[in-house]
Amino acid sequence: MSELILHSYDASPFTQRVLRMLAFKDLDWRWVETPMMPPKDDLLALTGGYRGTPVLQIGGDVYIDSMLIARVLERRYPRPSLFPAADMGLSLALVKWADTFFRAGLHIVLAMTATAWPEAFRRDREALFPDINFATVGDDLSHARAQFRAHASLLEQQLADGRHFLSGAAPGLVDAQAHPFVWLARGALPDTAQELLAGFTNLAAWEARVSALGEGARTAIDAATAFQVARDSKPSPIDDIDSNDAQGLQAGQRVSVMPDDTKRGAVEGLVTIATAHEIAVRREHPQVGEVVVHFPRLGYRVTPLGV
Repeated sequence: MSELILHSYDASPFTQRVLRMLAFKDLDWRWVETPMMPPKDDLLALTGGYRGTPVLQIGGDVYIDSMLIARVLERRYPRPSLFPAADMGLSLALVKWADTFFRAGLHIVLAMTATAWPEAFRRDREALFPDINFATVGDDLSHARAQFRAHASLLEQQLADGRHFLSGAAPGLVDAQAHPFVWLARGALPDTAQELLAGFTNLAAWEARVSALGEGARTAIDAATAFQVARDSKPSPIDDIDSNDAQGLQAGQRVSVMPDDTKRGAVEGLVTIATAHEIAVRREHPQVGEVVVHFPRLGYRVTPLGV
């Protein structure tokens, strides 16, 4: 079975989502550190244009987004399950709720710290989140604080019956999705987090339990080593095309795939998977050879291109 290689940087709360998944399954994995901002030449060579993290590489297959990474880990390592309550559909749907939780925290961090950021980093993040006006985000700080506490209160309520994790006795994907945004607030703005989470004793105990599980076993490698793994591997040969695909996509069709919420970059390639859950494209690059780049269908825009 091919090894897991995670391309990421630890300050990303989305990376933290995947670290929790690896912890819950107690997996060994290799790590390539990516920079927080461009240039990200190595990552772009692997993905074909997508700059976001985390990215999971398994041989010549490249998996984008924690939602799809959860599916892949569950398929390859089914025990212990990321869905201990047998609620995969609901748990994956809650990924989008967790993204809204993140946005509340992001607005707070931007309002309170962005003016002190280095200019180059600020410009990069402004381009990454074009829907947020960095100049006026502070005007809505009170609302963002209220939204963050409202989201956190849902976790407190879910834990109120004494359960150890959000789905019950065992940790699962919902814990991995929610935990990083409390972690982000605690790390970036500890005094503010203390205020907004005041009185949430069940949440605090849950935080500690999730953190104590760690991240699995990490071994650092460089990008060149990961690229050699890709060149020495053959990506998934399977064409899986839904006959009822909403866009009528066909195997071998050239398309562009990109997130529909942020400017993390587009990837062009030939369709090899097009289902309700996943879109994957085959592409080549001199550094990595032939790879298949996989995305979740939810949250990603697929645009057919000319021949």
